[in-house]
Amino acid sequence: MKICVVGAGGVGGLLAAVLRRAGVDVSLLVTERHLTAIRRNGLALIAPSGRFSVEIQAELDPRAIGACDVVVVTTKTWAVEALAPTLRPLLGKNTVVIPVQNGIDAPGMLAKTLGWEHVVYGSASMNAAIEEPGVILQRNPKYGITVAEAQGRESARLLKVKETFGAADISVDIGSDGPALLWDKFIMLVANSSLCALLRSPMGVVQKDDDAWSLYTAVFNEAVAAGRAAGISIPAQKAEERLARARTTPPMVMPSMAVDLMAGRRLEYPWLGGRVRELGREHGIPTPANDFIWVALKPFLAGAAK
Repeated sequence: MKICVVGAGGVGGLLAAVLRRAGVDVSLLVTERHLTAIRRNGLALIAPSGRFSVEIQAELDPRAIGACDVVVVTTKTWAVEALAPTLRPLLGKNTVVIPVQNGIDAPGMLAKTLGWEHVVYGSASMNAAIEEPGVILQRNPKYGITVAEAQGRESARLLKVKETFGAADISVDIGSDGPALLWDKFIMLVANSSLCALLRSPMGVVQKDDDAWSLYTAVFNEAVAAGRAAGISIPAQKAEERLARARTTPPMVMPSMAVDLMAGRRLEYPWLGGRVRELGREHGIPTPANDFIWVALKPFLAGAAK
């Protein structure tokens, strides 16, 4: 199986490094910033179990990689729409494109250009960040992805993804409801990202402070209400389980949006809490907690406040 990982950030770098270490034919489509470092020193992962490096093909131009069996798109959500047309050289007849962006919009963005015959729903569960170009720091030892065909069926190509990734110790779950799959992560991610960015702190700080946890819960509940109003099935038990899981998230976990904020980079908030606000207005659902986060983070959406 030939795989291309698009993006060498925390998620993309982690996936590519672990797959390559397992002997998988995997390449990276990267920016100039990462290209020089990876070609010179390889791709390094600082994992909880120790550091390792792999030699891996890294390219700026997808034509240098060619058609793949699997394309995993890991760039920020705000880059997806412009990126989509450039990925065509990576597609073969049965190529599966797996977007693992934060939020609920990336599959539709990609499918608009590449078609649902290629694009599936995807969600990543991992916490890693760029230590420096070509070096990824993995904060949480657990990682995996969840995927689903747009038609909801369990396809041979996704079973092959599960087999190949599984051989590299990357867990893959195959779902039957793509939108629900995205929202299952989205309701918790909106609250995680919002509170950690607001406080410029990891989850442990949110969990320990009663007032911070109260605001977290309000942001979370508004996301659940917005999803239900938009037609997504979010059973009460599942929502309760996700909120309970958030309370026991490893305290060192730092959502990528909080990392981006502190580094002065552009934020994904419009596709996270911002989407909750949009859906709230569309369906008549009040979102005061998310509105407050919006006001606090708005000056930083494009990067460091001027």
